[in-house]
Parts: sequence; C-alpha cells; structure tokens
Amino acid sequence: MNRLANLVCRAMMSGTAAGAAAAITAGARARNDGSTPYAPLNAVTHCLWPRRAFSETGLSARFTLTGLAIHQASAIFWGVLFEGLLDRWQCHMRRPPGIAEVVASAGTTAAVAYVVDYHAVPERLTPGFEAHLSGRSMFYVYAALAAGFAAAALYRGRRER
Repeated sequence: MNRLANLVCRAMMSGTAAGAAAAITAGARARNDGSTPYAPLNAVTHCLWPRRAFSETGLSARFTLTGLAIHQASAIFWGVLFEGLLDRWQCHMRRPPGIAEVVASAGTTAAVAYVVDYHAVPERLTPGFEAHLSGRSMFYVYAALAAGFAAAALYRGRRER
C-alpha cells in the first residue's frame, strides 16, 4: 500500500475513534449544561438547516444522524493531520513515535482543529457545539478529540509490536 493510502487508512481509524470520543463527551457535557445529549450533534447541521438546527434537541435521523456523519467526517479530516504529524516524527527520529510524541501530536491536532473550527472558518461552517455547551465543556470536547486520536495510535502501536 502506498504511503498516502496508508495515511488515509490510519486517519479513518484514528479519526473515527477521536470523533466518537468527542461526540460522547459533547452529549454528556450537554446534560451538565442544561441541554439534551443530542443537541450538540443536531447543531452541527446548521450548515444545512440554519433556521432549525440549533433549536432541535431531540433524537432524529434528520438532525442527529446527519450531524454525527458530518462530525465524524470532520474528525477523519483532522485524523489526516494527526497521522501526518506522526509520520513526521517517525521520519525525523527513525523509530516509531512513543507515547510523548503521540500525545503531543494529538494535542496539537486538537488545538489546530479548535482554532480552525472557531476562529478561521465562516460561522456557517463552525461545528455549532457552542450553542449548547459552555466554554469548559468545549474544552472537554476537544480534549476528548485529542484523547481519541492518541488512544487509537497507541492501540495500533501495541498491535504492531
């Protein structure tokens, strides 16, 4: 398998794990912040349905499943950056990345994702979680994203040994 295909395959795995961790955290934190567990994922669909997405708080195929699909695709996109950073570590150090490198790459990816998601893209393209989550909860969501990336890479590393 060529390098790019391998990187994309790894990004699909790590991005899926990271996206799941972030989505679960967003749902759990939404309850703490006075909303429903579905509201943050529903809000993601504001790029498609700007008038209704933020007010939808129940489970629905239209809003929740579509929001989850968009969220997971975004996490896989960020997984490409994460896996690319790991590849850079390996090229420079001529060994597989260790725990410190994996955690640093995951944290860097989550930080870049936050800055791009909330400070670089037009408002219509933001995740929308902030409509239902406090600042503290948003921190937890991006920390969960980082943890998901790291966990997937560390698990993969253990399996490859």
